[in-house]
Amino acid sequence: MNGLDEVPESVNRAIVLGIVLYFTLVVYAGITADPLARDIADAVFGLIAIAVGATLYRESGGERSATLGAGVCLVLGGISQFVYLATRAPILDFVTTVAVFVGIGLYVYAIWIAD
Repeated sequence: MNGLDEVPESVNRAIVLGIVLYFTLVVYAGITADPLARDIADAVFGLIAIAVGATLYRESGGERSATLGAGVCLVLGGISQFVYLATRAPILDFVTTVAVFVGIGLYVYAIWIAD
């Protein structure tokens, strides 16, 4: 893994903007109890997971590694988030949570232990 230094600055900015937007929407939805704001926050969460996962997948170069696993898990978590929003099946909310946590865990492993 060569790190995320090769990721274009515009991608990094978009991901950070998405994260700020997500937390802003979560706070707004929590204060106002607006279900639409919560749904939009969930959609932004899915987009962030897919964007970060795709970035990690790209950086792994397809080589079997913790970074590749993190990328795949995050993309799957993002996709399952959108399917959850469409179906409201509680199992998909659980799948999203597990996939994202595993993806984050694998990324932390890749950075702190594997390198």
